[in-house]
Amino acid sequence: MKVARLALAGLAATWAISISACTQDEGWVITSFQSDITIAKDSLLTVKEDINVDFGSQLKHGIFRTIPLRYRLDDTHDRFFTLRVQSVTDGTRPVTYDDYVDNNDNQVIKIGDPQIQISGEQRYVITYKVEGALNSFSDHDELFWNVDGSLWPASKSKVGAIVHVPSAAIQRVACYQGAPGSTETCTNGGSGDTATFSSTRRFGPGEEMSVVTALAKGAVTVPPPMLEGRVRHFPDGAFDITPLTIGVSLLMLVGGIALVAWNWWLHGRDREYLAQYYLSKDPREHAEPIGSHQPIVVEFGPPGDLRPAQLGVILDQSADTKDVTATIVDLAVRGCLTISEVPGKKDWMLTWKGCDPSKLLPYENTIFDGLFSGRHEVTISELKGTFAPELRTGESQLYTDALERKLFTARPDQARAAWGCLGVAMMLAGGAATFFLGLQFGWGLIGAAVVVVGIVLTATFPFMAQRTAAGRDLLQHALGFRLYMTTAEKYRQQFAEKAEIFTQLLPYAIVFGCVNLWAKAFEGIDTSATNTWYAGPGPFQAALLSSSLESMNSSISSAISFTPSSGSSSGFGGGGSSGGGGGGGGGGSW
Repeated sequence: MKVARLALAGLAATWAISISACTQDEGWVITSFQSDITIAKDSLLTVKEDINVDFGSQLKHGIFRTIPLRYRLDDTHDRFFTLRVQSVTDGTRPVTYDDYVDNNDNQVIKIGDPQIQISGEQRYVITYKVEGALNSFSDHDELFWNVDGSLWPASKSKVGAIVHVPSAAIQRVACYQGAPGSTETCTNGGSGDTATFSSTRRFGPGEEMSVVTALAKGAVTVPPPMLEGRVRHFPDGAFDITPLTIGVSLLMLVGGIALVAWNWWLHGRDREYLAQYYLSKDPREHAEPIGSHQPIVVEFGPPGDLRPAQLGVILDQSADTKDVTATIVDLAVRGCLTISEVPGKKDWMLTWKGCDPSKLLPYENTIFDGLFSGRHEVTISELKGTFAPELRTGESQLYTDALERKLFTARPDQARAAWGCLGVAMMLAGGAATFFLGLQFGWGLIGAAVVVVGIVLTATFPFMAQRTAAGRDLLQHALGFRLYMTTAEKYRQQFAEKAEIFTQLLPYAIVFGCVNLWAKAFEGIDTSATNTWYAGPGPFQAALLSSSLESMNSSISSAISFTPSSGSSSGFGGGGSSGGGGGGGGGGSW
């Protein structure tokens, strides 16, 4: 029972600390708080609180008196009291009041008339009865009572209490003052049937006085404490820190993260051939070993005669606007359209030249048709807001093309989406589990561990696209080709004799993100004879085209990926209403 008493006192202190931390001095003062407590033979308490306050010039209706009725006893039980208000007066006449139990199991006594405002000095005398407050021990019975509470937003000039017991049964007394949990003592004394207690200093907001009176065994009849299954509130009380909750939470956390890692080990790592496939013709494959490194050998042309966007997908496992931009330039280089700068504007005109659809890949036909849509000319700026559907279709066809070539074990976008959705679902499930388990059993930590695993799942979804052994082999060749283009200055002498490769490979430079490096390799080399697709204000030289192409690439990416907004409504016309828009909230006081 001693342990129970300590737990009860500790919880009361913790509860008071958590709320008093938010309490601020409202500027009025409690000039005196005196409590007269009478213990009956049946252990029923009659408490009479005489509270004198000074509101100064502030206009108020009255005060609140809040008394907790429920305390945590242990992990599974709450102890509760019953309280009945007998009267509220000003010392001579009744005062208007209302009493009720709030959602936190606090008895609230709201004193004052909502139609009348008061100021200055006021007196409130509250009388109530309490059942179930005494504690029973092997050698004595005991009243451990918090006289005033720490939740007042006002300072207290003095606090005192008198305890009356039957049959001259007082054995010993104690008194504590200060913030919750303080062991600072206050003035006390008692013998026979009366004990007195008094504060030794002024109390600030959040400070209180608690008194202890020990009675001889048998002087009063103390029934067993009134207990109920623990009532929990979220988040307070939902996260019990016990060996069980910590152990199970760690098990869930470590096991969940290990499962994520294991799934990536099986389905996220690229595959590779067991032997050099093109030499042995051995089609067997396995997951790429961790930390393996295969030397990159320079390639002087696109592997497998693949188009720029196809290499872009194998490089970063994603079909994106950069791949579409490279495809537009590639179609121009191949004679399907021309690109010309619009004089005086940061814009470019695309002009249809015609192309045999049978010679284009499905995604190329989608992009080409989407650009012109029955027209012969279109500016990049005109594509803004109209090209997004074709963009999405083209990107999807790029994924399908890669899958048909058996370069991935599953469509990269769908693999990532499935993994990301699973992570979000686990976070939601973990959040629900945290709330339910926390309120029911205090096992919120276990649900929180599931949330963390869901976060790990969501954060790792970009790594879940898996290349096949054929895809990984193609990646190595693509990296070799990129190495050639990023170190192209080494081959300047060859370029002087083959200036046409500047435009032929330019779309690949867009995909590889090395347009400037590629153009720099052709500085001083006349490439104008190879140009049939681009018209600018100056001569067709690599350095000039590089700058223009970088700007055009940014404009194309912005235009073709732009989607018109369907966002916020206006406050005018049919979109406005009371309570709409930002801001809001409210407040008030008694």
